[in-house]
Amino acid sequence: MKFKKLLSLTFLFVIFSCATTFRYSTFPKEYLTKTSREIHENFWGQESMIFGYLMENTQFQTPIFHFKSGQDGPIVLILGGTHGNEPAGFEAAHRLLEQFSKSSLKKGQIFIIPEANKLADYNQNRRIPVPKGVDIEFGNLNRCYPGNPDGLPMEQVAYEITQLIKKQKVNLFLDLHESPVFHMEQKSKTSEYHGLGQTLIYTPNEKAAWLGMVVIDFLNDQIPPGNKQFSMIENPIKHSAAWSAGINFNIPGFTVETCKKLPLEERVRYQMDVVNVMLKEMGMI
Repeated sequence: MKFKKLLSLTFLFVIFSCATTFRYSTFPKEYLTKTSREIHENFWGQESMIFGYLMENTQFQTPIFHFKSGQDGPIVLILGGTHGNEPAGFEAAHRLLEQFSKSSLKKGQIFIIPEANKLADYNQNRRIPVPKGVDIEFGNLNRCYPGNPDGLPMEQVAYEITQLIKKQKVNLFLDLHESPVFHMEQKSKTSEYHGLGQTLIYTPNEKAAWLGMVVIDFLNDQIPPGNKQFSMIENPIKHSAAWSAGINFNIPGFTVETCKKLPLEERVRYQMDVVNVMLKEMGMI
């Protein structure tokens, strides 16, 4: 254990020592579509919309945007960019910033973190590197919850997100993801890989089940029968963000999965529809 902690601290020192300056509006041109690049450029300097930062003063620093109505109501947290190779999630999160900046909430508050794992996002990777000999999933943000303030970088990010949920009393959580395979293509329950595309993976509580069914009914009314239709799956994977939201706070937590076989703009629209249908059902928009 001492060796692992020393290795982790050494790795953190190397990572953080590289982060001497932070230019939040600078990112690879291929990272976002033109629409979302423009949103990024416009919003990353809008301090009035920024609640704070995850991993402040490190190269992992990423903004938490905040929209509030002035009226009591639900408090929602939306994550994009947990995995950098799943672009529809962070595309949708960027576009939601623009939507909520132009349309006031009826009640409640919304927090949005569009680039939860910024380095993975900019490099279009699922995870970030970890020290040699350490399980690579410690570089996967969605396997590090509820987090560890003294752990590796993704454990620290997960911890800060967990604390945000706790301190702000978030009562609905959505993490926007993608899968390479349609869920309906799954051949067998015993197969090695289960496609998750076009699913809502939810914490098994009454409110989550209700919200999920409302979304599924709305989406599938507009989608012809077949692989593109959405399904609901209970129990997010252990140590994922949605799992942690349900286990630790007993709130509705969703991993929203679109399928990469669909055009990007269609996937982005589905991601945004999921969010907006839930917010409408909760009387927020």
